[in-house]
Amino acid sequence: MPLFAIRKPATCSAPVAVKPSPARALSLIALAAVLAAGAGLAPTRAEAQGLFGNWDDAPPKAKLQKVKRRAEPAVIENEDAKPSGKKKKGSQAAVERAAAKGPLVINVSLSRQRLVVYDANGPIAESPVSSGRVGYSTPAGVYSIVQKKRQHYSNLYAGASMPNMQRITWSGVALHAGALPGYPASHGCIRLPHGFSQKLFGMTSMGTRVIVSREPVTPVPIVHDRLFAAFPPEAVATAPANVKVADASGAAGASTVSQVLGVSTAVASETPDMTTPRSAYRERRRAEMEALTGEIRAAGYERAEKANLLEQAQKASAAARQPLIAARAEAEKARTEMKELEQAKARADRELAELEKPEAPPVTREERKSKKSASKKAAARKVSAKKVDPAVRDARIAELKDELLEYPALAEAARVAWASADAALKAAEAAATEADARRTAAMNELASANARLQRGLSKELAAKRMEQKRNLPVSVLVSRAKKRLYVRQGYEDMFDVEVAFDKPDEPIGTHVFTALDYTADRTGMQWSVASIPYNKASDVKKSKKDKTAKAKEQQPAPVSTSPQTAAAALDRIAIPEDVREQIADVMKPGSSMIISDGGIGNETGEYTDFIVPLH
Repeated sequence: MPLFAIRKPATCSAPVAVKPSPARALSLIALAAVLAAGAGLAPTRAEAQGLFGNWDDAPPKAKLQKVKRRAEPAVIENEDAKPSGKKKKGSQAAVERAAAKGPLVINVSLSRQRLVVYDANGPIAESPVSSGRVGYSTPAGVYSIVQKKRQHYSNLYAGASMPNMQRITWSGVALHAGALPGYPASHGCIRLPHGFSQKLFGMTSMGTRVIVSREPVTPVPIVHDRLFAAFPPEAVATAPANVKVADASGAAGASTVSQVLGVSTAVASETPDMTTPRSAYRERRRAEMEALTGEIRAAGYERAEKANLLEQAQKASAAARQPLIAARAEAEKARTEMKELEQAKARADRELAELEKPEAPPVTREERKSKKSASKKAAARKVSAKKVDPAVRDARIAELKDELLEYPALAEAARVAWASADAALKAAEAAATEADARRTAAMNELASANARLQRGLSKELAAKRMEQKRNLPVSVLVSRAKKRLYVRQGYEDMFDVEVAFDKPDEPIGTHVFTALDYTADRTGMQWSVASIPYNKASDVKKSKKDKTAKAKEQQPAPVSTSPQTAAAALDRIAIPEDVREQIADVMKPGSSMIISDGGIGNETGEYTDFIVPLH
């Protein structure tokens, strides 16, 4: 009978008291001992995780996948089970074993429709799954668990029940209990047998790595000198009597740098003569923070000075605008007067020419009676209307001639006045432009001072954030496509730097490294790696033309996956030493590193680890 067979409800009838004979009693005791021993000797098979058909919502006719019987390590018992405090005897303790050793890595193989759970020692549980069907395929990639809910209801598919839901993307992909018809049938999620989903829910935690790949992926131990090390614990030293140390309460006199870095009193009391790697690194970081504090202070003083200079430049610019306004008004007045004088001369010239015209002959009676055009009659009337008294006309002609004689002097005076006003205007404009340029320069200097201050404050804030997240695992992503190294801690981007790749145009594959535990001397980490080689030929979509021999000849040859090993990937990457030290300072079990040909997936965001798509 399988270990995870369907439980039968306990009977409510009271037991009947039967007095056994001595021989029967001995037989019952022997049978009980055998059953008790057998419960511990029979380890739970991983395949038994899939035998939960009656607990799922599968159709009655659905057939469960047939599983071969083979010995596998036992899975963890029910998470709600509590130790009784009594020591188990014999093989019974082997069944109720301790929790998995080290961080878990879950692999979902889409081609095999199977999920396997690995700890530091290897596979500890496995189960059949049902991934996304055609049109709703489950995307292959490197994920982690970002949300867990015992009972969840889909907000995409009519509130469908999703028991023991463990989300790996915020766009809707999750592990949860559901029907397993033996082939991909979901809308993109990864369905599990109900009983196994309960067990898996109790085994995992937030951040547990989940690798969804086409073919099965197995984490294996790896040792390499380019993997990130871990600094040994800092030595605790007594502070000299004349050295002030950081006060965790933030009282007056406490070291500002120590408060920024969040180091303890014992750590802050270390002296520069300490030679442990972490002490040397932390001492250098403290020196850098002291220098940064000085830069921030200097930038603050500079900003205040530049703000004062800007205020003075703004006042000078405002003062320079007043003469400019007056000069513009004076120049406009002179220009208007000169224009009016020119217009008056033009009017006088026209009137004098009109008055000095000879008189038109009088219109005869016959001409008036003749049928002339309306225009000619109007012209005649106009000419006759301009007839004035000769004496008045002569007086007006003399007056106009006198005015025209005075015009040259008046015009010269107006021209001189306009030229003077224009020169004053140009001088005022130059002064205002210069004052405005000084104001602009002061604004630029203030902006530069502000930028320097903000850069210093940003560095200080980044240092504080790093210290606040010091106890959390660190995640590293090295992207060949971007040629950059990215660091996240506590679901938050910490920093990124450029890295160099040997043969940057050749595929490197995707390799997921997991820090399992410290080494014996605590100066390094024990690592495992799961590798997924990249084959460019698999990304080329086939068309009808590809069926021809010529097209097949032109099709690129598959990229060899032999050099795409984890060790080869590490050998091809050059990471700056100061970045290695910064990562080693916070390296701890549960940390991870992903090396990939691609970059950061668009699913990466708030409350996620690095998500990397797989081809």
